[in-house]
Amino acid sequence: MGKQKKSKKVGVAVLAAMIGTGGIILPIENKAIVQAEEPAGTIAPMNAEQVASAFMTAVTNEKWEEAYALLNENFKQHVSKDMLPIIWEAKAVPFGKVGKQLSIKRETNSIHTNVVMTYEGSMSPMDVTINLDKAGNIDDFYMPFYYTPPSEYKEPSYERKDNYVERQMKIGEGGFALPGTLTLPKGEGPFPAVILVHGSGPNDQDEALYSTKAFRDIAVGLANEGIAVLRYEKVTREHHIKTAMNMKFSIYEETIDDALKAVNLLHSLPEVSDEVYVLGHSQGGYALPRILEMDHENQIDGGIIVSGPSGKFQDVMLWQQQEALKRAETQGLPAEQLEALRANLDFWQQQMALINNPVYSKDNIPEELQLPNAYWWYELRDYVPSQLAAEQDDPLLIMQGGKDLQVPPTYLEEWESALKTRDNVSYKMYPDLIHLLVNYEGAPNFSEYAIPANVPETFIQDTANWIKGVKDSPSFSDVDTDFWAYKEIMFSAEKGYLNGYSDGKFQPNRAITRAQAAKIVANALQFEKDSITDQTVFTDIQSNNEFLPYIRFLKQKDIMSGYKDGTFKPNEPLTRAQMARLLSTAFQLEGHSAKSFKDVRKDHWAAHYIDALATNNITVGNSNGTFGPTQHVTRAQTAAFLYRAINQRN
Repeated sequence: MGKQKKSKKVGVAVLAAMIGTGGIILPIENKAIVQAEEPAGTIAPMNAEQVASAFMTAVTNEKWEEAYALLNENFKQHVSKDMLPIIWEAKAVPFGKVGKQLSIKRETNSIHTNVVMTYEGSMSPMDVTINLDKAGNIDDFYMPFYYTPPSEYKEPSYERKDNYVERQMKIGEGGFALPGTLTLPKGEGPFPAVILVHGSGPNDQDEALYSTKAFRDIAVGLANEGIAVLRYEKVTREHHIKTAMNMKFSIYEETIDDALKAVNLLHSLPEVSDEVYVLGHSQGGYALPRILEMDHENQIDGGIIVSGPSGKFQDVMLWQQQEALKRAETQGLPAEQLEALRANLDFWQQQMALINNPVYSKDNIPEELQLPNAYWWYELRDYVPSQLAAEQDDPLLIMQGGKDLQVPPTYLEEWESALKTRDNVSYKMYPDLIHLLVNYEGAPNFSEYAIPANVPETFIQDTANWIKGVKDSPSFSDVDTDFWAYKEIMFSAEKGYLNGYSDGKFQPNRAITRAQAAKIVANALQFEKDSITDQTVFTDIQSNNEFLPYIRFLKQKDIMSGYKDGTFKPNEPLTRAQMARLLSTAFQLEGHSAKSFKDVRKDHWAAHYIDALATNNITVGNSNGTFGPTQHVTRAQTAAFLYRAINQRN
């Protein structure tokens, strides 16, 4: 018996970590658990509430056979009769002695009838959700390791209920099928669609936390833009204990497999077009390159990474602990709290050292590792999402909050650096956005998590614009992806600065004229026809010439003018020296470069402008050390110069 008792103690500690109670939970030596009270006279025989309450009565009174008898066969395949008390003890530890039932309510989805209950606890109130199958037997249960007050979530101001309908969906088949919700715009479809993939932890389909529901906000917001959204319960939420009992549980079972099942589901729906995108938040964004990698049938049109780590998961986890200690020291917390945080950091450093030790692997896990889901950690140890994304060609939108305390904003720069050779990746930084995808104006310290807020409409609009932009991305028959200025040409075409010809060609080597250059640069400077006051008349430009407004716009800004003889020479090819002056003046480029071109004398009329381009890395000149000031500028060169000038300004 003594040996069995010791085994049970170890099991509690291991299971506590494995199923997410957090930290190292020691077994309880002296249990003082009272019977959970049921509301008298309110439960009809054999209904869902009665089954759930009967289970709670049994486990709190340690009547394990009675409790186990209420489980269905699917649940019993994952949890033995001997394991049930160990699991329950591990989950209930944070709340202390369980008291009377405070509330009970029923919720239904396409998979389960869920009975959600709150109980008194000597240390904290305890929430528990009992998941019942269609026959009324218990298929799983979920207990968060901390209690949160009732949500004060408020619907966003941009929600238009008459713009969409919602439909319950079922993702996958079998014992781990998931319930979800399809938010479908009203009107004539089919519609492009986005699948929302959760961050770490047992998230619900709304990714609800405190009084925020980021995924719900995104769903109803995109409905206004004619975009359907599928969101679903995470498998570690809907099948909480069953997944925890899988000793080889990896990010594939947690995230990737279900996302791909959701992709397949959307492609089977007539209301959804063949344009399907995946948005991954936090760990979901971190996993997105792997989701794209496993999309063997190329059913995903693009990915959106929101607050997703660009590097190894263990690195960001260690960073979080380090930053927590720094904030505490800055805030001047009591010595005992600081000491606890230092001990916590020391623990994480030890655990990360074990994970990074090449001696160990997912098939050789050290006994000293105390983190939950050891196999999960080692399976991911060497995965760097930005490196995998650099090898892929799916369009990406990468979004990051500037006040994110869980994923550092510097990761956006790391994504940009890793993907610098790719031309179909867009980036967005939101200065006030926190990790919950809501704005906060003050200095973040996690207290802002408790404030009710919604995803900003600009975030949703940017997402919608990108999806619509991917659909309309230009392509030219004479510009291949390996063309030296492909990225710059695509940028200029997408912005409308340089368009192609009616035959589908771009003609990259064709010379640009002075009039064309004026229109291109004017548009890059946010050309507005109504703002033009300049009425200059050029003897070689008729009053109805399409380029005249753009030329007057630049002349008004002292950026470009005509010749002394009253002409503009609109059809004359633009020279590289003239382009240097045009861009340097338009984008206010200054500086003196150590680099000199052997064909540009110091007294050359454009030497100052050419020098400014070189200083700001907009030109490196020709391979023979010359600049070629009298050479004509091609359309490809114009796109490259403009792209660099705009990025230098930003």
